[in-house]
Amino acid sequence: MLAIAGGAATGFAIELVVVLSVPPARAADAAADAAALRAKVAELGQRIPQPELGQQMLELQIRHDRLWWAGKAGNWNLAYYMVSELGETLRGIEQTNGDAPELQADKLSEVMPAIMDPAIRNVQAALAKKDAAAFATAYDGLSASCNACHAKAGVGFLHIQRPKTPLLDNLRYVPDSSAP
Repeated sequence: MLAIAGGAATGFAIELVVVLSVPPARAADAAADAAALRAKVAELGQRIPQPELGQQMLELQIRHDRLWWAGKAGNWNLAYYMVSELGETLRGIEQTNGDAPELQADKLSEVMPAIMDPAIRNVQAALAKKDAAAFATAYDGLSASCNACHAKAGVGFLHIQRPKTPLLDNLRYVPDSSAP
């Protein structure tokens, strides 16, 4: 992915390989070749479409749903995994849609972390304690943070709450008896 997306590290690596693989007499040509390769990598990186914000939000909704059912079942490992994946999805949104027009003049890349990160830390702290009541409270706080972000974006009609039935029912939420 890095080679496709481009970037300083990739450009440096390309130049290093090209320069080290040719005799010193061709160093100038090698540097030009490396520059051309960097330009091509950058061009290819621009062709990769950014993920659509709605699709990313749907992924958040799935993680949010699964987080609830894992925590409700006392599967703390699965719940912690889900909240980590939820955080990773948030970082992806900030990186790829951080300038989304929904919140202009505020940037999504600034609003989301400010609203969501404290709620995620609260869920993680409750999971570390393996405390069902603390988890439920933190989960409701996470949902409230989602709703606050939606309100800030002008889409307050997108109201997140505790799920009533699993969105997908093909994941076992009850922890393995052999799990630590």
